[in-house]
Amino acid sequence: MKRIVVYYSFTRNNEMLANELQKRLHCDIMKIETAGKRTGFSIFLDIAFRRTPRLKDHKVYLGDYNEFIFVAPVWAGKIAAPLRAFLIKEHQYIEDYSFISFCGGGDEGQADKVANELAAILHHEPKAVKELWINDLLTEEKRKIAKYTTGYRAVPEDLESFREKISEFVTDVAAVNA
Repeated sequence: MKRIVVYYSFTRNNEMLANELQKRLHCDIMKIETAGKRTGFSIFLDIAFRRTPRLKDHKVYLGDYNEFIFVAPVWAGKIAAPLRAFLIKEHQYIEDYSFISFCGGGDEGQADKVANELAAILHHEPKAVKELWINDLLTEEKRKIAKYTTGYRAVPEDLESFREKISEFVTDVAAVNA
């Protein structure tokens, strides 16, 4: 089995998580890049109008991989538009896959909604879905307030706070091929 971590990150929070997973799983990694510059406003438009951004071409032949670990933000309860665009474009290569996100959090049913969205695009269920909630890192008075969750910039110590959840995800992903 050949595995790859494919990620999109607007704030670099998910990029840090993707790099950690790549190290732990000893696999390849690929960044999803949009053709145009992203701003908070363009993200808002993507969410409001369900837009699909154009992506830069990547140089990785996805047919070489039979397991994908997707890492991306969750915006307004949906996977980030650049990841959605990638999945729509490259769906024919994606069989076994999992998803993890460093996201705002707070909605107990969000992971199920994300799993359903992924399954609707790829026509089969993900092996694992995990969320690392920024709200769990914030003080009580800042939790569930958008300006604190969307403005949060992770540091390596934050990954340590989620060590157990990341380890569970890695174990779930590794078990797929056991």
